[in-house]
Amino acid sequence: MIEVSSDPQTVSIERPALYVVATPIGNLADISARAVQVLNQADLWLVEDTRVARRLMQRYAINAVTRSLHDHNERESVPRLIRQLRDDRLAVALLSDAGTPLIADPGYRLVRAAHEDNIPVRTVPGACAAVAALSIAGLPTDRFAFEGFLPARSGARCHQLRGLVGESRTLVFYEAPHRILASIEDLVAEFGGDREAVVARELTKLHESVYRGSLAEVAAAMAGDPNATRGEFVIVVAGAERVAGEVDERRALDIIAVLDGYLSRADAIKAAAEISGVARNKLYRLSHSGKPG
Repeated sequence: MIEVSSDPQTVSIERPALYVVATPIGNLADISARAVQVLNQADLWLVEDTRVARRLMQRYAINAVTRSLHDHNERESVPRLIRQLRDDRLAVALLSDAGTPLIADPGYRLVRAAHEDNIPVRTVPGACAAVAALSIAGLPTDRFAFEGFLPARSGARCHQLRGLVGESRTLVFYEAPHRILASIEDLVAEFGGDREAVVARELTKLHESVYRGSLAEVAAAMAGDPNATRGEFVIVVAGAERVAGEVDERRALDIIAVLDGYLSRADAIKAAAEISGVARNKLYRLSHSGKPG
């Protein structure tokens, strides 16, 4: 574990260990003091782009050894990295270009392999674009689903969105600048123009902007903004409103599924109707369709 030394300004780090270090999503001042200390002591940084990492090193006067780890080389690089980490007893820092590693970024294979090799994996938490956008969206935050990047092609994108239309949790997506307007159009087509949404652009950066309103209003605002396709984007969309009684019906189906292992289907439905208050004849129909509504 990281232990605070007698000097509160320094930390001691363990070896071997893999440190998953969150870095700023835009404003370089948003890094934590602990992250700077860990990065300063790490034997090796694993980064997506060494040029991006260099800016961080220059800002905080850190002279680090860097190595690229990205989607195209992670699979073949991990076995060698794990051997080196273990045999040379290294403290390795895993960074993404911005934000928290593994959140729509590389690193999963490395973290999993470290666990399997009993190498300690430590978190140095900090910025995450999805959480940052969610925190300012003004949409429900008690339950949300992070969907990462939507498919690049419209057909596949619409197919994925169609499966999320009934999701009651707030939805969070990342999107690339060259696809943002098309993705918003597909969201309008699949979710309807009235669904509340927020698009956060360039969070914490000089040209940060937030589009807020219905999906139709957001689409119109972005279509009229010449800067709307520049930068990094997070899309936050309100979840679907539950149809009255749907939650009770879903609960009743869950009860039937449990009781099926102990009772006949007829007795399971009868018991579920008494517990949930949903009419027995409706449960007969729903139990065959497998879904409420």
